[in-house]
Amino acid sequence: MTTPFRLGRRQSYQWWFTGTAVAAGLGFYLLPTEKQTPELLISLLGSIAAFFHFLFAQHNSNTERFVALFKEFNARFDALNDDLNRIRELPANALMEPKDKQRLYDYFNLCAEEYLYFKGGYIDAEVWSSWLRGMAYFASSDGIRPIWDKELQQGSYYGFKLSLLPAAA
Repeated sequence: MTTPFRLGRRQSYQWWFTGTAVAAGLGFYLLPTEKQTPELLISLLGSIAAFFHFLFAQHNSNTERFVALFKEFNARFDALNDDLNRIRELPANALMEPKDKQRLYDYFNLCAEEYLYFKGGYIDAEVWSSWLRGMAYFASSDGIRPIWDKELQQGSYYGFKLSLLPAAA
């Protein structure tokens, strides 16, 4: 699994850059005098600046990707939310209408896709944790849990498992 994306990581780049540049500058001045050329110092500092510029640009690109996914996933969830809450309140032994089962399958797919993108490092860990709590809320329903368990046994949800949910579920 890749390192989870974190929105807050952005602020740390300036400090890492400053620390690295200072350490490189100190290292430069520890060199013998004849090796302390302006070209070496400029190359060293330029390389450090280029590296941190790359990291910062990559973070900005990942942030844009995260925002797009976040908006899409939230819009899809918003479209399902009323039906999911209604289904959750049904008695566990109630016969579920086909359209209700389809809404659950849509939700299960949404959760699996969110997991896929989290696992790929595109979803902020704090957001993923919040989404897991929401999933646990629906998984705690005696009417929804068995259907979700049965669906997951087919192995078609990108490796998502209900064991990922907080223990309260």
